[in-house]
Amino acid sequence: MTDPLATAMRRIMLPLVRLALSRGLVFQTLSDWLKDAYVLTATRHFSLDEKRITDSRLSLLTGLQRKDIKAIRSRLKADSQVPISAGHLPRLLAHWRNDARFQTGEGQPAELSRAGEGASFEVLVTSVTQDLHPRTALDELLRLGAVEVEADRVRLTADAFLPTADAAAMLGYLGGNLGDHAAASVENVLQAPAPGPNFERAVHYNRLSEDSIRELDGLSRKLGQAALEKINARARELQNRDADLTDATYRFRVGAFVYTEDTAEEETGQ
Repeated sequence: MTDPLATAMRRIMLPLVRLALSRGLVFQTLSDWLKDAYVLTATRHFSLDEKRITDSRLSLLTGLQRKDIKAIRSRLKADSQVPISAGHLPRLLAHWRNDARFQTGEGQPAELSRAGEGASFEVLVTSVTQDLHPRTALDELLRLGAVEVEADRVRLTADAFLPTADAAAMLGYLGGNLGDHAAASVENVLQAPAPGPNFERAVHYNRLSEDSIRELDGLSRKLGQAALEKINARARELQNRDADLTDATYRFRVGAFVYTEDTAEEETGQ
């Protein structure tokens, strides 16, 4: 009988290996990254009584040699010193979409003047952060195709911050979204047979025509976008309310995705 864990792990790894191969990454590179993941995860989640986990225990847990573990821990410590982006641009666009000062009467993102008092792009940026110059923000949003500028007016062109023009940003989204989804799913599995703490639901059907797929895809996008916009608006209100609270140390992510596949070749064995 096939091991259910092996089946699940293979299915999860297949699209990741596809990404690796498309970027020219050989097995040895992924193997090294997997070693890093083993050491990092064991250190975070398998220490005893909150004590610092030793190289010997890590070797026992992971099956890696202690000399390898020492090198990996040293590298991971150095990597942790690299500053992480604060994500100013996603916050800026969320602000634009949800702050009434920068909306039309219909609640849509308004076209803004580049500078000046009131509802201007300059005021928008400075209301979100003092660490990003408005000109720098505008140049980056133009590069990503998220805004258009005409006659000194700035117009939002993207429904959300989807950095399709920037491979590094797209990979950042991949790591964040897929990583958090995987973490939520794994946490639920580890709690079994008790109910898991994370909400995770999906609807899946097969033997559908291309027309039906097109209809379901459109419906899912419409309803998913509406739900995310509503949650986004409320999340921003709560973030502003919680700004000065000492326990405001949690982060939150909710997402939606649609996946379709033609299974004709699979079913015919081709």
